[in-house]
Amino acid sequence: MRVLKISGIVVGCLVAAFFVLLLAVWLFVNPNDYKARIEQDVKAETGRDLVLAGPLRLSVFPWFALRLGPASLGNPPGFGSGPFASIQYASLSVKLLPLLRKQLEIGHVEVNGLDLHLLRNARGQGNWQFGTGTAPAAENAAGASQPGGSGEELRNVAGVAIRSSRVSYQGMVIEDLNATVGRMRSAVPVPVDLKLRLLTRAGAEPLDLAARLDLVRAASGEQYRIEHLSLSGTWIPKPGMAAVPWGLSAPQLSLDLNAQTAGVPSFAARLASAQVTGSLEGTRMVDAPKVTGTFRLEPLVLRQWMSEVALPVPDTRDPQALSRFAASGDFAYGANAARATSLDVQLDGSTLRGAAAITNLTTEAMSFDLALDHIDLDRYMSVAPAPARAPESKPTALPTSSLAHLQLSGTATIGEATVERLKLSEVRVEVDSNAGVLHIDPASAQLYGGAYLGHITLDARASVPTLRLDQSLTGVDVAMLLKDFDNIDRISGRGNVTTELTGQGATSDALLKTLSGRITANLANGAVEGLDLWYEINRAVALTERHPMLAGKNTGRTTFSVFKASAHLKDGIATTHDLDIASQDLRITGEGTANLLTDAIDYRVQAAILKGTAGGMLADVPLTISGTLTSPSVRPDLAELAKAGLQQALKGNREELQQTLQNRLKSLFR
Repeated sequence: MRVLKISGIVVGCLVAAFFVLLLAVWLFVNPNDYKARIEQDVKAETGRDLVLAGPLRLSVFPWFALRLGPASLGNPPGFGSGPFASIQYASLSVKLLPLLRKQLEIGHVEVNGLDLHLLRNARGQGNWQFGTGTAPAAENAAGASQPGGSGEELRNVAGVAIRSSRVSYQGMVIEDLNATVGRMRSAVPVPVDLKLRLLTRAGAEPLDLAARLDLVRAASGEQYRIEHLSLSGTWIPKPGMAAVPWGLSAPQLSLDLNAQTAGVPSFAARLASAQVTGSLEGTRMVDAPKVTGTFRLEPLVLRQWMSEVALPVPDTRDPQALSRFAASGDFAYGANAARATSLDVQLDGSTLRGAAAITNLTTEAMSFDLALDHIDLDRYMSVAPAPARAPESKPTALPTSSLAHLQLSGTATIGEATVERLKLSEVRVEVDSNAGVLHIDPASAQLYGGAYLGHITLDARASVPTLRLDQSLTGVDVAMLLKDFDNIDRISGRGNVTTELTGQGATSDALLKTLSGRITANLANGAVEGLDLWYEINRAVALTERHPMLAGKNTGRTTFSVFKASAHLKDGIATTHDLDIASQDLRITGEGTANLLTDAIDYRVQAAILKGTAGGMLADVPLTISGTLTSPSVRPDLAELAKAGLQQALKGNREELQQTLQNRLKSLFR
């Protein structure tokens, strides 16, 4: 009993002495006396200027606490004279009694008015990197490796609070940063709440963000788990517009720093009325990140969503276009590439399936393999027709500037399509672009009872781009094609048309002015509209014979059984030497030119009137065709009539010729 009593007295004296010591420290030690020393030591160790402008306050029980502010820490050399970080107020407390057992228990950490300026110089160094000497590093390593040393595990932090703070990095700024972190313990969920306002660049509309999650760290190892993740906020697309809500949630997110893996079994994101769900997994997250996952965009009214996020909504010909949009697929990122596979994209009633990829993120090389079942592109065209271009207005520029760096290869197919009223099926296009040269080879389609095959090359390597077009139409109903293409009804028939053309220029006008090559046409059982050659022949014969024209009127149409012609193009002028149009009683041959820039035409033709099935020729009438392609004018060539002595040639065949003309005129009006 006596021993116990003596022990109790000793312990009591020690405790009393300890508290007397703490009281003495609190009464007689003024931390502000050490401000200059602290600033000098920080300068010596880091090369940065520490300014403790505000007072330092110290408390000793039950927490050893330090409070300071305002204060600032400067940038390292080479990052300017401004501060790296400044605070208005900060406090840190450490529990005393656990320190006696070599355990570090930190109380609440509070920071108010933090202003952190993160910068990176031209060499890639950040101003947040602190250089340390060899000795301190060795001490830290030794401390971390020794039980009970300065590297002893952080057992407990009562909480962290950051208020009214700001962080900037290059042009990006986080404002109104407020964060709270609950009591931190291993293997126990730590609640985290965060609010901030993000400005991605100067003058950009702010993005408000709020986050709520529970963070769990494994008792051993570098394994983390985030539970009940919820991000939400608003975004203002344009000044004066209402804020657009957005959000992201995930029941669970796992991260293993040792294995370098990450996983999100499921997530859900939203922006305005758009809703996206999916999952993702990551490997080698530090060394060489690789991420794979799935996504699904729920059906939305695309027109409405575009309006919500301030995208221009086109005034389409079909007001019901852009009513439904949905998408799903798999994605992958890694090895300097990004890919989307198993794509299923639905726009209104059309479905696009396949894959697309950026095969090299550095060079932005792309590839694709896509199949579209059907689409009517005319539904999505503007309601108002495009205004005619005035002669003095700027010509349309070809997209050659971006072609120099475009690396693109792939195949696209379309089951059925309508483009500017053209109806196509079985469309297939293979594209390859590299080093300034674009090849569309081949491009094929079925249309109007026939087939199209094209080989197109645009070479933009030289200062003046070159376009080459090798195209063919086989067995096509020309009347239906031209009618749907541009409401043109100048010629009808079924047959073949081929083009082999080359042009140089950076604009559409320049190409037309330099267009050279060859066009051939071979049609059967059709008609040339706008030209009634029988009427003109009747007028020429009447003029020669000096008698009134036979009864009849200009029908504006010349039928044929065969239409053959070829044209050589040079600098936008098409020259024909082999025009050949034939029917039962008429054959027309000739030559001339057509100006593709002005539509002007100038042809000299010979109209041979035949004796039906008996063979032979009744007359050969010279005609001139001038004017424009849209408004041609046909006249007898009086000089040729006189020169050829047509009147003498008609004497022996007058009655038969008049009967042939009369029969032809009657047949036109049956």
